[in-house]
Amino acid sequence: MPHYSARYDTREALMEALVELMALEVPAEEFAPVLCTIGPVDLDLLADCMNDVGLNDNRSIAA
Repeated sequence: MPHYSARYDTREALMEALVELMALEVPAEEFAPVLCTIGPVDLDLLADCMNDVGLNDNRSIAA
């Protein structure tokens, strides 16, 4: 994840973050809380991106 102030409000930013979180073996239910500690997150777009990469259990997506 970037070391600067980040915004996760584009598909590109979220997909890059998801790849890194998955590589770090962060549980999917922790993606939103982790990203929200770094910067603003479009939670609806995050849910769409998680669906795109096959992470369909988005029940706890809200931080």
